[in-house]
Amino acid sequence: MVRKEAILFGIGAWVILTYLFSKNDAAADGVTAYGFPFYFYTKAGGKMILGSGEQMGFDFIHLIWDLCCLAGLVYIVNRLLTRSLKKIKPDKPTYL
Repeated sequence: MVRKEAILFGIGAWVILTYLFSKNDAAADGVTAYGFPFYFYTKAGGKMILGSGEQMGFDFIHLIWDLCCLAGLVYIVNRLLTRSLKKIKPDKPTYL
């Protein structure tokens, strides 16, 4: 069972990483892009010429991949939490 702490930590880490790795240069003839590790929203500003493989707007497939990476992060944090709590848990009750 996935712990609540693992879910909260994973979502918080994903939001912070998405914010840290976002680009916000559309006002200066650049690109604004959001997402980690894949950009799921991209917007061009000004006189920028797009390359052949670039897509502007919302990309649903990259959002799904980002959410899969988030699920993997939550799973890893959950495994680490269950291992650390197993080591702390005593074998015998403390009143004996």
